[in-house]
Amino acid sequence: MSAVMSGDQLLEFVLVDHDGTESALQIPVTRGYNLGFTIRDAAKMQAHIDEVALVGVVVPEIERPPIIFPISGWAWITSSVCPVQTEYTSGEIELLVVDTGDELFVGVGSDHTDRSLESHDIPWSKQVAPNVLAPTLWRWSDVEAHWDECTLESHVWHEGERIRYQSASVAEFWTPGEMAHSVEGRVSDLKPRLMLSGTVVSEGGHLIYGDRWEFQLADPVLGRTIKHQYDVVVLAAEVLP
Repeated sequence: MSAVMSGDQLLEFVLVDHDGTESALQIPVTRGYNLGFTIRDAAKMQAHIDEVALVGVVVPEIERPPIIFPISGWAWITSSVCPVQTEYTSGEIELLVVDTGDELFVGVGSDHTDRSLESHDIPWSKQVAPNVLAPTLWRWSDVEAHWDECTLESHVWHEGERIRYQSASVAEFWTPGEMAHSVEGRVSDLKPRLMLSGTVVSEGGHLIYGDRWEFQLADPVLGRTIKHQYDVVVLAAEVLP
């Protein structure tokens, strides 16, 4: 693994092996990227594009997927608190791929996005709100053979109600190996490299601005689940008039 560079953020994860053994794993966030257009089914991918279009977001067309949004190292967190500037933000469950150069690890995260900015500038909207990551990782080699059996699910708390927001099989996405390969030669060769996969449409077909987000990646074959949740804190609301 690469040494920590000046300016890197060091994230602390728990690595869970196939036999349940846990160990500490430190990942310096040298480079991070939010990916898009990694959904295999074009209709399902279009459904999410249509969903964000309802709030004025125009997703650019590209000739060579994935679309790649570089995100600063400081914007990747494993906290249970997500600070934002306005109430018009929402999460998106996404696969996390960590490429150290020696090995791939997989996990799950939420690409929390400022929707009020997204209609003006997509990269900016993703930069000002953090990528919230579950602080647990699995080895890609431990799940590769049964990967398509794994599932994703997220819930949002809105006005005191817990709502199932997204659910999908990981088979709907490119595999972690495909995502790691897809950015080779297109981004800096510095590693470790973090990637989020892009997301699927919400079950209601529209965005929700919630107070708390819960998300999970489940592996039914090995009988384990990565779970995380975070509360949204609107910083502007803490400033008195």
